[in-house]
Amino acid sequence: MKFRKRNIILFLSFAFGLFLNAQETIKKEVRVIKPYEPTLSEASKINLLPELNDTVKLSPEYQYIISPKNFQPVYTFRPLKPARMESESIPKLYHSFLKLSFGNYISPAAELHINSLRSKNSSGGAYIKHLSSYGKVKLSNDQKVFSGFGDTDFLLYGKKLFKNSILKGEFGTNQDWIHFYGYKPSIDTSLSKESIRQNYLDVFAGIHFQSSYLDSNHLNYDFYTSYHFFNDRFKNTQHEVDFQMDMNKSISGKVFGGKLSVRYLGSEMDAIAHPVSYIGIEPWFSQRSGAWALNLALNMSFEVEEGNATPHFYPKAKFKFNVVPKYLTSYVGVDGSLESHSYREISNENPFQIPGLNVKSTDHKLNFFGGFHGSFSRKSAWHLRGSYSLIDQMYFFVNDTISGLGNQFHLEYDDVELGRVQGEISTAVGPSTEFQVKANYYFYGLSRELYAWNKPNFDITAGIRYNLRDKIMVDLDAFYVGKRYAKSYDFGVPSISLDGFVDLNLKIEYRYTRILSAFLRLNNILGGRYELWNQYPGQSFFIQGGFTYSL
Repeated sequence: MKFRKRNIILFLSFAFGLFLNAQETIKKEVRVIKPYEPTLSEASKINLLPELNDTVKLSPEYQYIISPKNFQPVYTFRPLKPARMESESIPKLYHSFLKLSFGNYISPAAELHINSLRSKNSSGGAYIKHLSSYGKVKLSNDQKVFSGFGDTDFLLYGKKLFKNSILKGEFGTNQDWIHFYGYKPSIDTSLSKESIRQNYLDVFAGIHFQSSYLDSNHLNYDFYTSYHFFNDRFKNTQHEVDFQMDMNKSISGKVFGGKLSVRYLGSEMDAIAHPVSYIGIEPWFSQRSGAWALNLALNMSFEVEEGNATPHFYPKAKFKFNVVPKYLTSYVGVDGSLESHSYREISNENPFQIPGLNVKSTDHKLNFFGGFHGSFSRKSAWHLRGSYSLIDQMYFFVNDTISGLGNQFHLEYDDVELGRVQGEISTAVGPSTEFQVKANYYFYGLSRELYAWNKPNFDITAGIRYNLRDKIMVDLDAFYVGKRYAKSYDFGVPSISLDGFVDLNLKIEYRYTRILSAFLRLNNILGGRYELWNQYPGQSFFIQGGFTYSL
């Protein structure tokens, strides 16, 4: 402790002596000439990066020690629920369907369907329909005449399914009445309704029996027979019996078959004195692969009248080739046939014919044809076809002038070369709209007649279908019939020109529920006064409204 104090005293004495000595020696005179300006000299940076040279390298080494251990997981099983198949919703069927409507020209209409419900092995039902009109139309001389007509149809049908076959049957009647209102406009006359009325009655029955094998190696068969009793107001009667049979069997990838057809026409008419029978026998052969198909046949037809049989032979062949599968198919062929005509069939084509008119059979001697068909997509299809035919005894309707009125038609025959080009296309535009158009062009090469009387040289039909969620349905149809000619018996006027016409029709239906709907139909919207047959103008603008109901 004493030693520390002594050192401190010595240190303080030494420092104080130095301070006194300094005060004595600093005695200088300083003369300031200008204010002091301090300056700093530039310094140069030493650009030197340190380098580290380490000669010792460390290489770490790792050592792993794995100790395997058993792991026993605990499984917990949860039972799966069994899959349940959801059944498809089957639409409900209704026993009956009723449709009632009324339109201008005093035109009532009714329709009733009665059907059995869903069954695995049988079905049946009945159908009745009535349409009539009691209006007048205006002739070319501006004379209004009564053009009333009526059509009442009844049908009773049934079907029975067996293990490998199907049996169908039907029975019904068709009753029509019309008036011969289209008299020659140059005649000043007034006709009573009763004097120009014509009635047609068709009572028919039919049986159809066919196989339903899915395997083509079985013997497949198809039988059909029908009977028609047809007469008119003037007691012209015809019994029409038809029988058809088709059998075929596949042998080693090839199909062999044969057709037999028989028609008997027994008439009680002044124009037909004897019954006429038509017999057709047609053996045929077919073979096909994935790219092509070939059909060969020989049609042998016999026209039998008063014990005399007139034979006709027609070779038939058709070859089809898939140019682009599912999109483009081409075909070419040749065929022919003997076409018979019953009084019933001709009356359906032109009800204004002379009562009890007899029609000769038409001989389609040879028909060459070819074409293409295919699709642009899954929702569209198209077809283009051309043909050239040689036809003997082709009939044409011409006005009869024996009575002077010209309001009935008889027939003129001619041997014809007929060329025809036809096209068709249909497509779906979106999920609710469908469009379809068909067109035909005809070329007639005649031997004796000046024109193909009452036959158009061109016709086209177009239609649009719109369905909005099965709630609103709209159908728009339009068709055009080209220029035609009618035979004239006036001196110096060999023919009468019938202008082409356009007909536009619209139908709108609103389904309030699945069982109740209302509709509105508009026919001949443009109001054209065109003639269906020479001297027979059709009705102008027609509007009809009604409803449907399912019970």
